[in-house]
Amino acid sequence: MSDIPKSKRAHSNLEAHHQALTIRRMIAVELLSSFAYSEKKLEAAIRKQTAHVQDPEHREEVAAAIRSLEDDYACWFIKRHRDRVDDLCCDIAQHLRAANTIWPSYRFEYDDRRNELNQALKCCNQLQDELQYIAEALPADKNRYMNIVLEVEKLFNMVKKLRQSDNRFLKHLKT
Repeated sequence: MSDIPKSKRAHSNLEAHHQALTIRRMIAVELLSSFAYSEKKLEAAIRKQTAHVQDPEHREEVAAAIRSLEDDYACWFIKRHRDRVDDLCCDIAQHLRAANTIWPSYRFEYDDRRNELNQALKCCNQLQDELQYIAEALPADKNRYMNIVLEVEKLFNMVKKLRQSDNRFLKHLKT
């Protein structure tokens, strides 16, 4: 057992990798449910957009046109962003796995490992940006994204601590 309290220890590569896989599972649920796309929220938005139309028949025509456009947009949008979010989740796990396979003895190995960790951080940021955009662009429950965003933030901090703990290799590296 270590004398260092668990709260002060650096996260291991495996913990970060497991966290990445947990996030991937959480996002898979959202992908399968079409990013929590809500017909109810869409109908509320359409009512709000057509509230100024006085004639009930014309209001329904406008609402039907908006519904049609929204359906086309939602199908395209969901398909495109599903692929993007899934790719980012895969990339995070792959970069962490790649970093975990490098145990540096030479400076170039240390740089390769650090680059993989940097790429994982970059993917975390891109994933958060993508989720933020999806939550704002779709008529969906934004709160469903909050847990995922918090988990991505937790992973980001784990990877940063891993990268910082890698400084221990610097004094033992061969040139």
